Amino acid sequence: MIRVIGVPGALALLLYVLVVIVVGIQLYFKTSSWLRKLEGVLPHPDSGSAAGYTLLALALSTIIELGALYGFRNSPLLIASAFPFIVGFTEEGSKLIPYFRRGGDILLRWRLSLRVALYFAIVEAVLYAIYLLLVGNILGVFLRIIVIMFHVSFTAIALCGALSGARIWGYLKAAILHALYDAPVFVLLGIGEDLPVLFTVILSTVGVVYTYNFVDRAFMTPYTLAMERMEEKKREGEAEAGPTGGSFTSLP
Repeated sequence: MIRVIGVPGALALLLYVLVVIVVGIQLYFKTSSWLRKLEGVLPHPDSGSAAGYTLLALALSTIIELGALYGFRNSPLLIASAFPFIVGFTEEGSKLIPYFRRGGDILLRWRLSLRVALYFAIVEAVLYAIYLLLVGNILGVFLRIIVIMFHVSFTAIALCGALSGARIWGYLKAAILHALYDAPVFVLLGIGEDLPVLFTVILSTVGVVYTYNFVDRAFMTPYTLAMERMEEKKREGEAEAGPTGGSFTSLP
């Protein structure tokens, strides 16, 4: 049950929701633009693999998170402090399974993991939206649509680290950003006091803004690698074709 908080905590939560809405809308267009830009330069994974890994990610996340909720059922403090990180580390890890478990081309694995992140976010949003519609929470439905691209962005940030040779750091960053994004709700549910809510909202707002500012770099990394690969193939093709043109003379 949501606890009653004072005016400062309520205003902080309201401000955070507004920040999420504004940043989420901008993030939606920015991420969609990058996905279209990458469409023509990255290899295409098959839809069956993406669907299978999505189901695996959803199953793992559901089992771990429900188990954690059951374990924390008598500890509001753990729900407020630990559960957001369990969600962040579990969901970001499960979406990265295709990248870390499959062999072969890193750009193909990158795109497969990002597609899993997109499918994961859509399925999660639909399930939440159904429940929120049943209870009449229209604002909640709108927010669930917005967070679709937050999911994609978190995974892109993790994969940026992987492509740059910092797999663990990329995963940790994405998981922490995800945890911070969710934290205000669980702090409200678990503690419900103004000071913890205010402190959490400040940290979470920093995380949301950082996600938005970093996402260009996260997508630029695979784009740069793909363009370098295309240029390399072009040079190899020209080298195999040999020199063309020029003038020739025949000697008697």
